[in-house]
Amino acid sequence: MSNTVLITDHLFIFDEHVQRLQQAGLSVERLDVPQASEEELCEAIKGKIGYILGGTEKVTPAVIDAADELKAIAFTGTDWEGFIPGYAQATEKGILISNTPGANAYSVAEYTVMLILMLLRRPLELGSTGTSKFVTTGSILDARIGIVGMGRIGELVARMLIGMGATDVVYWSRQAKPALQEELGIRFMPLEELVETADVITTHVPSSAGEVLTKDLLRTTKEGVVLVNTGAQETYNHDALYDLLIDQKARAAFDFPIEETRFEKLTADVWFYSNVTTAYNTHEAAQLASDMATESLINLLATGQDDYRVN
Repeated sequence: MSNTVLITDHLFIFDEHVQRLQQAGLSVERLDVPQASEEELCEAIKGKIGYILGGTEKVTPAVIDAADELKAIAFTGTDWEGFIPGYAQATEKGILISNTPGANAYSVAEYTVMLILMLLRRPLELGSTGTSKFVTTGSILDARIGIVGMGRIGELVARMLIGMGATDVVYWSRQAKPALQEELGIRFMPLEELVETADVITTHVPSSAGEVLTKDLLRTTKEGVVLVNTGAQETYNHDALYDLLIDQKARAAFDFPIEETRFEKLTADVWFYSNVTTAYNTHEAAQLASDMATESLINLLATGQDDYRVN
């Protein structure tokens, strides 16, 4: 049996991590492609016992079928179901999966707060990139900020906002967090009420949650609402989102493009997006995720157990 592990892209897993893998008796093969195609992955995965998913490729059922010796996948992020759509097939084949919860939480929360401030204070419109000369803007001090999803990232966003002086932070999550509410002075709110009353809505739910902000919910938002999404594309109903933006009833900033032609026609004053997902991408986050993924893969291959195993 092979002792080779596959590592994709070069953003994660540095020389020190390669040395750690080698010390554990493993050899390393890199596919230095940020978004490998299904065909490339099907070829690269053959003969590998481990796989550190460091790019933005999708591990489809076809890739899992092509994996003839694979025992474990370590994902260098949190939303592993979104990047490994073949996870059910992997589990059936006995392939173990781990992720790196919390590794990029601070970087994503930091980017989220930046987008909230950007949309509220409108520097793109009022600066050299825009045409407006004088607009009185909103502020986090007088905005109701609704956080959808109160996991690691949502909590950090709340802490950052409260630390900056926000006084009306509300949230919805599948489970209320009474201790956090008491500590920070934030309030739990039913999703329908949050969507209807918030001046800013920022979403932090995994792709597995599906469409949380449905067409019916988005039709109830306040006029002029600010929408920020550094989470999953699946969270939003795209038809309702587009209607709000084209009618200039909302402004939005997403950490990825929506690859639909109609969104390309929207102007920058209502629609900002990252060219590729970038909120997670800081030196600190890449180091921590690499540390966690490396140790998880070694543990899964050696014992089948790891604190960050997810299946």
